[in-house]
Amino acid sequence: MAAKILVVEDDRDMAEAIRLTLENSGYQVVNAYNPDEAWQKVNAEKPDLILLDIMMPTGTEGFQFVWKLRSPQTDESIRNVPIIVLTSLHSTTELRLYPDQYDASYGPGEFLPVQEFLDKPVEPAKLIETVGRVLRQKQ
Repeated sequence: MAAKILVVEDDRDMAEAIRLTLENSGYQVVNAYNPDEAWQKVNAEKPDLILLDIMMPTGTEGFQFVWKLRSPQTDESIRNVPIIVLTSLHSTTELRLYPDQYDASYGPGEFLPVQEFLDKPVEPAKLIETVGRVLRQKQ
């Protein structure tokens, strides 16, 4: 059975491009366009992995979504779903969510409890490789 991926992305064109890329690689994809819809779908669909945009219409809702999902009060069946953050934050601000050649002070999971960070726009091959790797680590 194909892994189910929840894509949380407020840009519908970007969400559709991601969905097509993932479905062409054999994954089941469910889209959510805001954190409230994502919360409903993560509970109903029980995805194997979440691709999460950080910046949404009213700010950085992606951060709050991660902390809510990882909360001890959240049902264990969804609390540990792997998350890959997709963000264009690095091209618009000085903020860095993960180390690059200039800052090796922390890695994925140390600043935000997620498995990976990818910059948008992400190359389809990089997306598929990262999704596959994170899903293999989950097993």
